Amino acid sequence: GRGRSSGPGKLRWGVGKLIAHSPMRPRVVPFAHAGMESLIPQDPISGKSRFGHEDPLRVLVRFGQELHFDDLIEEHEAKHGKLWTYNALPNNSNFHRKWNSSAAEYQLYSKIADRIEQHLEVLSTNVVEEHSQKTMDNGWQHPIKWWA
Repeated sequence: GRGRSSGPGKLRWGVGKLIAHSPMRPRVVPFAHAGMESLIPQDPISGKSRFGHEDPLRVLVRFGQELHFDDLIEEHEAKHGKLWTYNALPNNSNFHRKWNSSAAEYQLYSKIADRIEQHLEVLSTNVVEEHSQKTMDNGWQHPIKWWA
């Protein structure tokens, strides 16, 4: 899991499994944000939320490029055969048996999760740096006050 202030953790292979076995390739667009912790800050000791802001809130959100995984899936299928895809039909009695994965499938899931994680790390670093720089330089173009 992720701690409250420890930052993002490593992605798990289950993310890759959902993508690999999806009947349609999902569109994965990574995004990162900085400054959310100031929206409703928590007291570091009690963990209780504190409300009321004296300074304008500044949150920065950036979206990355859409990620594709066809190359990884096609490479896997060329070596190990076609992957099964899941469906939402509740009457499929073999459903749970399909979720057992081979070692090669676990490697594929990890490659997919690693690709997402690499893009998220770069995007997150850039967003945090940009947010910090704008905050230090007061480089925000439109100061917003949420109170009257």
